[in-house]
Amino acid sequence: MDEVKSGSKQSGDTGVGGEISMDKYLEERAKLDSMFAEKFEKFITVMFTDLKGSTSIAEKEGDIVSRMLIKAQSDILVPAIKENNGAYIKSIGDGSLSYFEHALDAVRAAARIQKEVDALNMSKKFKFPVLMRIGMHSGLCVVEEKDIYGDVVNTASRFESAADAGGILLSEDTFNALSDKSEVYCRFVKQVALKGKATPFNAYKAFWNPREIELDKHGADDLPRQEAKVPVWSSGMKLAVVVGILVIFLALLTVGAKYFGAPQTNESRSISDK
Repeated sequence: MDEVKSGSKQSGDTGVGGEISMDKYLEERAKLDSMFAEKFEKFITVMFTDLKGSTSIAEKEGDIVSRMLIKAQSDILVPAIKENNGAYIKSIGDGSLSYFEHALDAVRAAARIQKEVDALNMSKKFKFPVLMRIGMHSGLCVVEEKDIYGDVVNTASRFESAADAGGILLSEDTFNALSDKSEVYCRFVKQVALKGKATPFNAYKAFWNPREIELDKHGADDLPRQEAKVPVWSSGMKLAVVVGILVIFLALLTVGAKYFGAPQTNESRSISDK
């Protein structure tokens, strides 16, 4: 019994036979997780860009023109991202991946990119319109020196795919993370069903074109509503107008005959008297 009692006396960190206990492993795991999160996990805004129709452009225009287009894209993307405090991670075919510590910086960069793409089209450098989609999402992400990982990255990619050509699409998390919502005009536009996600996401559009901003604010871009305000002339209305014009015309004839009829002369009176 004495041997059993003496053998049962173990350190809190060790188990039977002097092995480290599970609790100790779990404690070490918790410390490592905390260190990992502190060093590598950050709340960031991830941005994807993609050129619309680049595959068909390469087929129609050839490899040289396609390569020129990729260079033109890079010349726009890299400065816009870096000068707005972003990190350009990599190009992905005809697209790109980058991230920002502040959502407003990401939207600023995206707006600048779309404006410069628009200027590229105005310059007529290419025979075809260059159109770019931009999507972004915000959240905790694993950030390494030269790459980023996590569900936030995948979700941002889905938002890029759901964006319109020439548009900037934000997740609700990115919209809520904007430090100054008055600087950039954004509004809710739709819910998007993302592949692999059980519930749809609220999507917000960031406007970059001043004319589009004014049209959207005043509803002038809603052509069906504008057309509805224009009166439609039915057949009944047309008939009523025609009848009204005839009545007015006959009334004018009657008044004219009364006041402007030909006066009788003395010669006509003498003949009638006879």
